[in-house]
Amino acid sequence: MKRITSVMMALLLSVAALPAHSQGVRTTNDFRWLAGKWEGHLAVDANARAEVTFSPPNGRSIVGMMRLVKNDTVLVVELISLVDTPTGVEMRFRHFSPELVAYEPTYKQAMRLTSFDATQDVFENTVPFDKALMSTQPRTTKFIKQGADGFAGRSDIIGSDGKPAVIETIYKRVR
Repeated sequence: MKRITSVMMALLLSVAALPAHSQGVRTTNDFRWLAGKWEGHLAVDANARAEVTFSPPNGRSIVGMMRLVKNDTVLVVELISLVDTPTGVEMRFRHFSPELVAYEPTYKQAMRLTSFDATQDVFENTVPFDKALMSTQPRTTKFIKQGADGFAGRSDIIGSDGKPAVIETIYKRVR
């Protein structure tokens, strides 16, 4: 019989500490509906087109990639991660140039799922706002469901100027 190393034991204990799926407790499996390819546009600029692809849940996580294009120019590549943690589902997203140069050299973000129902899921950033850190600007991010094949991604942010703003993208599933 193989010996269980301390690393293996720590991994087993961390998985055991993750939330069990029960009524009222959400896991990444509840976000299975996101899996696949979506296309949309920014609510404030119909010429800015967004494409996002999400993996199905696996290993207690979902991985996504978004590309925002305007006038045949990539404005941003966003990597997205939803992960089951001992405190529930958390989401992170980080912004890059098309060459994968990070737009946020210093990154601090923890978007924790705080509410959910049949119409929307709400994540709140638990990291305090810091005007010098772009990653702390999003204060809430919502997935607002619009039927089986649509959703709005809405982020209420505080800009580096200290003023509130909204970034919203309306998505339709690509079949």
